[in-house]
Amino acid sequence: MALTEFEDDGLKQRAERVGALAVYGLLIAAPFTLGALAILAVIIAYFRRGGAGPLARSHYDYQIRSFWIDMTLVVLGVACGWASLATGLGTVAGLFGIQLPQGMTAGDLGWTAIALAIAWLVLWIWGFLGLFLGSVHGSMRLAASRPMGKTRRP
Repeated sequence: MALTEFEDDGLKQRAERVGALAVYGLLIAAPFTLGALAILAVIIAYFRRGGAGPLARSHYDYQIRSFWIDMTLVVLGVACGWASLATGLGTVAGLFGIQLPQGMTAGDLGWTAIALAIAWLVLWIWGFLGLFLGSVHGSMRLAASRPMGKTRRP
């Protein structure tokens, strides 16, 4: 007889939970690898979600959604960081007498650089902390066999 005839639904559900927990583990470690493990985690989540049961699928969907939201925040933060660096260099150039665009002073560029640097820090930290803390929250719900998303209590 084939092994699939003896497949235990409880065993399959446990295997799905272990897979989803492993993806959460990768997402929790991702901020310490500058997001490299998050890319691996979302690839695994995409591949495993198709055949997953309702509980695991809700967690895979949450992991994928969290990845895209948090990585968007990180990318926006990086863009603000680069813009901050560019405006900061423009401020330095203005201080040394290099011609700035008409109507701009070195002081204007300095405040812009500071605002962009603050935006960079907030977005970058928010993105990585969101990925980390959201994964901790999701893994706790998965350990309690609770799905992610809006659910009603019976």
